[in-house]
Amino acid sequence: MEENLKIFENGSNWLRADFHLHTDADNEFTYSGENNAYINAYVSKLEEKNINVAVITNHNKFDKDEYKAIRKKAKKKEIFVLPGIELSVNDGANGIHSLVVFNPDEWLQNDTDFINQFLTQTFAGKANYENENGRSNDNLIETIKKLDAFNKDYFILMAHIEQRSGLYTEMDGGRIIELGDNQFFRNSVLGFQKVRTRDYVQKLNEWLNNKLPAFIEGSDPKTIDEIGKGKPCYIKIGAYNYEAVKYALLDKQYRLSEEISTVANGYIKDITLKGQKYEGTVHLNHSMNNLIGIRGSGKSSVLEVIRYALDIDLTEKDNEDYKYKNGIVNAVLGSGGKIITTLVDDHGKQFRSEKTLGDINSKVYDFNNELQVGLKPSAIVKKPIYFGQKDLSKIGDSLTTENLISKLVGDRLLNKRREIDEKNQQIIRLLDEINKIDSKIARKPEFEAKLAEIKHKIQIFKDKEIDKKLEKQINFNKDANFIKRVEDFEVKLIEALDEFINEYDDGFESFKHFTSKENNNEVEKAIQSLSEFEKIFNTLRDIIVKLIDKHKELALIDEKFKVRYEELKEEFAKIKREINLPNIQADDYVKFTKDFDITKAQLSELEKMAKKKIDLQNQLTKELVALQNLWHNEYEIIKNEIKNVNDSQPIVQVEGNDIKAIEINVGYRENKDSFIAYLKDNFRGSNIRQNIFESIVDYYPDLISIYNDLVLPNSQIKNLLSENQLHTFKEFFINNIGAYLTYRTPDKFEIIYRGRPLREHSLGQRASALIIFLLTLKDSDLIIIDQPEDDLDNQTIYNDVIKVLKDLKDTSQFIFATHNPNIPVLGDCEQLIVCNYDSNSIKTNLGSIDNETIRQKIVKIMEGGEEAFNNRKRIYELWTH
Repeated sequence: MEENLKIFENGSNWLRADFHLHTDADNEFTYSGENNAYINAYVSKLEEKNINVAVITNHNKFDKDEYKAIRKKAKKKEIFVLPGIELSVNDGANGIHSLVVFNPDEWLQNDTDFINQFLTQTFAGKANYENENGRSNDNLIETIKKLDAFNKDYFILMAHIEQRSGLYTEMDGGRIIELGDNQFFRNSVLGFQKVRTRDYVQKLNEWLNNKLPAFIEGSDPKTIDEIGKGKPCYIKIGAYNYEAVKYALLDKQYRLSEEISTVANGYIKDITLKGQKYEGTVHLNHSMNNLIGIRGSGKSSVLEVIRYALDIDLTEKDNEDYKYKNGIVNAVLGSGGKIITTLVDDHGKQFRSEKTLGDINSKVYDFNNELQVGLKPSAIVKKPIYFGQKDLSKIGDSLTTENLISKLVGDRLLNKRREIDEKNQQIIRLLDEINKIDSKIARKPEFEAKLAEIKHKIQIFKDKEIDKKLEKQINFNKDANFIKRVEDFEVKLIEALDEFINEYDDGFESFKHFTSKENNNEVEKAIQSLSEFEKIFNTLRDIIVKLIDKHKELALIDEKFKVRYEELKEEFAKIKREINLPNIQADDYVKFTKDFDITKAQLSELEKMAKKKIDLQNQLTKELVALQNLWHNEYEIIKNEIKNVNDSQPIVQVEGNDIKAIEINVGYRENKDSFIAYLKDNFRGSNIRQNIFESIVDYYPDLISIYNDLVLPNSQIKNLLSENQLHTFKEFFINNIGAYLTYRTPDKFEIIYRGRPLREHSLGQRASALIIFLLTLKDSDLIIIDQPEDDLDNQTIYNDVIKVLKDLKDTSQFIFATHNPNIPVLGDCEQLIVCNYDSNSIKTNLGSIDNETIRQKIVKIMEGGEEAFNNRKRIYELWTH
């Protein structure tokens, strides 16, 4: 019955269980309807009350035919029915009622009814015992021994323990303590029903030495209408079989609950691949998922496709396996291959994400099939974290640790890093302006020499008094130059004003259609005020029209000036002809005078630029200080986030001291190794040795500090470098100043595991520590790890990883690819994806750890699979674990 059920499509599920149900076969049960409608009515009531696991426990009686009829009908409704009895054992003043639940595959095999054989034995010689007052011949321990003699699986639940014929009511503390110490009792009794009183719970806990079994519920109905009455209880199972129900009671901390809690994290519900090597749908659980299979079965391939579907990109800088892993995605999907992913956010809202091989980003659609422009998968399933094979064991050095921290707190740094990027661009723009001014100021000696030469030549004309004869023409030329400059200025201003209006003109329209749900009156006033503001703004166009008209007047003035100039040309030519001196041309004086004015104006402009450069350099100094402040703000954010992470870590004992299991230390701009590496790389060819760079880094925290010190007469950098080295250093610095001044010396991160730096631990301990660290963050909706067990021994997996995983796996979705059975088996995996590579394609089988087919595959294909299940059974075989 466990195969292909919709209810388990995504693996394990929380379902309502009723462990105490009576039917029409019970003498205490009343049914007044049509006999041929009874089975339908009974099952319909189970469905109405959302009871998916039903245990039929009639008083001292089991009707096999009725059970089979109910089970058959219930199966069509995806309801699982188990056989049982409410057995009144010969204990206490009124007998003690116990619910015995049987494995139907063993107790009802080949048409042999071993349940009734047991009843015949325990009620031997008794008549009319099939009612609630009937009592067997045996006490509870003797009953268990008789059940054990059948060598078939069952478990016992003590019925309504606080009511008449209940364990607590019928027995005193001493007797219960005695039972609790009895191995037969502890092996067989897995639960107490209808535990209500807090004082009773405390007493039971004391009597049973803090080893209480599961607390379960059952409606104990005497009519169909009473089915499902009272408190519900829920069990988490992944298949309809007896073992799954029994294990849920054994693992009560994780598999039993009084209510179904809502899923708190965003997650991938399913992913459909339409590719060359895989075509089908992988359904995932919101909790723990394991891709399993032998090496080369395709499990890592499916994992990489999931990574690709979420737009988790690899970069060649950050990942050595860049080409290999992207090559896997290309091979699985093939040309035109497509991925369709169903994503669920932390509010339960579903989205569909689509990505075709080669797309840079996924396209996300909402439930109404509307494209959500700009929405990314990582905004729905928040902060997904991915680690490929061996990625975890590489972490420990500062660089890879920095990448890890960036993954964990990157979202909180987005705004600050945007500010830093804007400040970097601002600094680079300032440097460009200063560089342009420098290139122009560099020509100042050239202009000064030219001016002196022209001045000398003009003086020759003055000595011959030629300047006086040509004064009128020269003045006309000066006036012509002035009118031309005024004309150019006006054109430039009109064009700038027109560009300004066009830049902001469209902005008004975007505000006009806003409506308010809460402050309509104020918003309408704001829109009205904006309309009036727009009217004033639009008067700028009228001003442009007036400026253009006024500019036309200047053009008329210029035309009249040119006419007058033309009229005087003959007069100017006559004067030039009258000048008859050897080696002197009158036209040269006019040219020299014009060049003198232009060169003098250029030098004046350079003087202004020199003053502007001082202002820009002052501004640059301020912006560099602001950039350093932003770097420190970024560090403060990181430090606070790391403090939160450290505070969330569990306390462990190391050499008798209580310490955090994992802590991260961060030092502001203290990653000296990265700083040295940057200098070596960027000053390659400078002939400056590493020991010099090390001395520089010891003194200066960043390149801005070096820049500020380079201009000082007694700077430390001058003591560290020879004269030639200093010259070379400055040359390199000037040529790369933009990159150098915006280089941020990295912070230094160090992970401390059990009181020692992570790098000092073995690879296995590193991986173990980092898995625990990721699990305890409770900050990412999804964690994807390919083969987290690499470099870990089985003992480490269970002692360090599995225990934490089981505590925290409902706060995030986990997708692991693994070939170690201990992770899915001991981790009680909600959904397993069994991968098999066959005929150049990947095949998958899905199911939870409760699914018998999946369990068989684990034993068959995973080395140590049978041992893992034996360990699981050993750990949970008693409710006293």
